[in-house]
Amino acid sequence: MIRGNYESDAGKRKEIPHEELGTIPHMPFEEYQERCKHFLTMTRENGILEARLHTNGDSLVWNAQAHQGLHYFFDWAGRDPENEVIILGGSGKDLFRGIGRLEDDGSMGYAHEFDSASEHAWRLYEYQYYDGTNDIEGQVFDVEVPTIGVWNGAAFHTDLVLFSDITLCTEDAWTTEMHYRVNMVPGDGIQIAWRELMGRKRYAYAELTGEIITARKALELGMVNEICADTEAAYARAHEIAELIMCAGTRQTRRLTVQQLRKPWKEEISNEVRNAFATEMWNTATEHSPHTVNYWEWAHEEAELVKAAEKKGKVIRPRLNGGQEEDEIK
Repeated sequence: MIRGNYESDAGKRKEIPHEELGTIPHMPFEEYQERCKHFLTMTRENGILEARLHTNGDSLVWNAQAHQGLHYFFDWAGRDPENEVIILGGSGKDLFRGIGRLEDDGSMGYAHEFDSASEHAWRLYEYQYYDGTNDIEGQVFDVEVPTIGVWNGAAFHTDLVLFSDITLCTEDAWTTEMHYRVNMVPGDGIQIAWRELMGRKRYAYAELTGEIITARKALELGMVNEICADTEAAYARAHEIAELIMCAGTRQTRRLTVQQLRKPWKEEISNEVRNAFATEMWNTATEHSPHTVNYWEWAHEEAELVKAAEKKGKVIRPRLNGGQEEDEIK
């Protein structure tokens, strides 16, 4: 607990006018807020920027719009000196609804920008490798202020919240690492987040089996810091923590501390992500998955069974056809 007359130092930064120095001014918040509005809803108060991923105001549909837009967001928001803490999370019931394009009738269409057919193989670089590597590097390298991730409901690209300095999740949050289960190599950065947070042996098991990771499991494994009742409770708690961060240290100390906290992430990402992602793209181009489309739906069914079993003190271990409750031997 912080005691005393502490207050935020938001807005107290002194800056020599750009006109005097001839330096390039940062992009104003209102401008990148508008540019990113189709996949991010942004608000800022007292130096705390809240950014909620969305598609039409609901859970995010993962496609080129967000995949490309995120590294622009990290660049613009990271350069903006008025941002002191950034909260990034989801909207609606789930962090992710799926991969594709949301049609006018609400159905999920095909995201052809991710097509791996031979005649479209160049898209693997333009819309997956380039955007994906820059998303990861942008989040960890380009943003120099503390970050808080809000993981609500179902999610697959959990690296977006796990690479945050602090991660909160909702009671109904769950995930599964889908790469291997859809015949892909895990190389786009999520393997770094999972492996470093849960440990190598547990990650290998989760990757190869498609294990469902619930909120309680994520907390137990050290992947998240706190569980909140629901999405709005998670954002409220994120703001509370952000205010604590703002009052506990000065702007310079805050930013320099973040660089120390992220040093291991930066080393792992620099050492691995671009080569590993290239391997993933090569494999994707040469070994198409026969069941990519269906697995996310199957995972939802399995997740509901796992969460129900968890409430009864039971476990469901990964198996072909799944769904078998067992007593956990500790």
